[in-house]
Amino acid sequence: MKRNNPKKMRLSAAERKDQIVSVATSLFAARGFSGTTTRQIAEAAGISEAVIYRHFSNKDALFDAIINARCSDTQGNSRLLVRLKGMQGKEFFREIAAFLISEHRQDDSFLRLLIYSALEGHGLSEKFMNTRGMEFFEHIQVQIKLLVKEGSFRADIDPLLVSRAFLGMVAYYSISQEIFGLGKHFKRPDAEVVNAFVDIFFDGMLKVSRR
Repeated sequence: MKRNNPKKMRLSAAERKDQIVSVATSLFAARGFSGTTTRQIAEAAGISEAVIYRHFSNKDALFDAIINARCSDTQGNSRLLVRLKGMQGKEFFREIAAFLISEHRQDDSFLRLLIYSALEGHGLSEKFMNTRGMEFFEHIQVQIKLLVKEGSFRADIDPLLVSRAFLGMVAYYSISQEIFGLGKHFKRPDAEVVNAFVDIFFDGMLKVSRR
C-alpha cells in the first residue's frame, strides 16, 4: 500500500526571508561567522543556496535583515525607542536596563553574534553600532542634557561619555550573566538589579547640593 507523504507547506517570500534570518542568526551565534557558510545556512533551513541569494543579494543585506529582525518592530521602528516614548528621569533609564537585561536573558544569540562579529572582523557589529547603536546613544544624550538643564545632573559632564558609562554597566552585566556563565552563581531579581544600577548612575550624576 502506498503511503501518502504529506506535502511540505510552501512558505511565502516574507516567511522564507524570516526563516533564513532566524537560521542564520542561530548559526552565526553558535559557530561564529568564520565557522558558518551559506551552504550550512541553506541545509539548516532545508533550502538551496540559490534561495538565500534570491532573498539577499549580498552579505550586507543579510546583516541588515538580522539587525532589523532583532531591533525593529513591524513598522521598522526601534522596539526600545518606542517603549521609551514619553519617559523621563529614572523611569527612562530603568526601562532601558530592564529591556536589555530581559532581552539578553531570554535570547542571547544577538549578543553572541555581535561579539563574534567584532572578534572576527566581520561587518555586522560595526554596522549595528553605526546605525542602531548611535541612534540609541543620541536618544540617551537628549535625556541627559535635559537632566543637566533642569539642574538634576551636574553641568560638567560629557553626555556621550555618561551614556556609555550607563550602558556599559548594563551590557557587561548581560555579557557576564549570559555569556561568561555568572548567571549560574549570581541570581537576583531583574527589578533589584535595574534599581541598583539606576541609583548608582544617578548618585554619580547628581549635583553636589542634591546628594
